[in-house]
Amino acid sequence: MNLLSRFGGRLWDPWREIGQLQHEMGRLLNSARSVPVHEGHEGPPVNVYTNDNDILISLEVPGIDPSLVDVTVAGSLVTLAGKLGGEGVEEGTGFHRRERPVGQFSRRLQLPFEVDPSKTEATYEQGVLSVKLSRPESAKPRRITVKAS
Repeated sequence: MNLLSRFGGRLWDPWREIGQLQHEMGRLLNSARSVPVHEGHEGPPVNVYTNDNDILISLEVPGIDPSLVDVTVAGSLVTLAGKLGGEGVEEGTGFHRRERPVGQFSRRLQLPFEVDPSKTEATYEQGVLSVKLSRPESAKPRRITVKAS
């Protein structure tokens, strides 16, 4: 039996097989990306800013109900959790395209220093959740004056 009869009258080309595999993987990944869900995965994008006294965390969460967001602080670990809800869709309506994330999210961030939970403030404005965490007075850097003898 020769190679031509084994592969339906054409020569086997490994590069064509690899190209088909790439095409199928691309199609699979594109379909998975079309409905992003934050259930148990990395959540919405976050920025963390620090200075000597405070840490400011900003998290993009457009369209959420701020009362359903949970901010938990323990030592130098902060957890931000909530639900990104999709807009209500009438029964019998299907999506033509869906790119906005939906579902539960949870972000656990290790902070560079311990913070005082009683001085934590959280605000929500124009789709951005901002959390300000303050360093306890006892842990703030202090300037020590060197005395000459």
